[in-house]
Amino acid sequence: MNINLIYPSIPSPLDRHIPGTTITSCSLLNALAGQIKLQLLQSAKDTPSTSIRIITAPIENLIRRITRQSHSEAPSANLNIILQLGASTQDDQWHAASGFTVTSQPTNPRSDQLSDLLICQALKLLGRSAISNQSAGISQRVHSTARLLDISSSPAVLTTCLYIDNRQNAGLLRQSSGINTLAAVHTEALKEYLKLSQ
Repeated sequence: MNINLIYPSIPSPLDRHIPGTTITSCSLLNALAGQIKLQLLQSAKDTPSTSIRIITAPIENLIRRITRQSHSEAPSANLNIILQLGASTQDDQWHAASGFTVTSQPTNPRSDQLSDLLICQALKLLGRSAISNQSAGISQRVHSTARLLDISSSPAVLTTCLYIDNRQNAGLLRQSSGINTLAAVHTEALKEYLKLSQ
């Protein structure tokens, strides 16, 4: 199985800065995907047949790539993890929206299973205060990254890994320890998912 860690790269309207810094969501997602891959590779002895790929491109290229994947490969060959950071607006101000949210693929029980595991790990490693309310996941479908869920024939989830324009979330995202914790949320959930899928 291929675990695909997917995020939109620049040029993208989704790339934003932490207010008052030069740190962009794209650079943070790059660090997060790299850390998830590293942590999964360190536990590869448990899942030797798993390949981990980081896939990044402008959103329209990602849509074409996932569409091709869905037509040319068996659904069981891939597990798509779509990574994004939340942001309320592009006004370089702090906002109140915050938290870690998982949006699962419609009508795919395996996606729901991974979504539940991700939320359990987020509660354990980030704490209840770091989890967005349930309605936040529904609103994400308007974002173009959520289109990748709809076109994927393989199990897929979209994780919003905190908000870049929330002061408390941004403080966590600026720290390597925060990125490592977010990576561990994904890694531990994926390890459990792969065990259940065997």
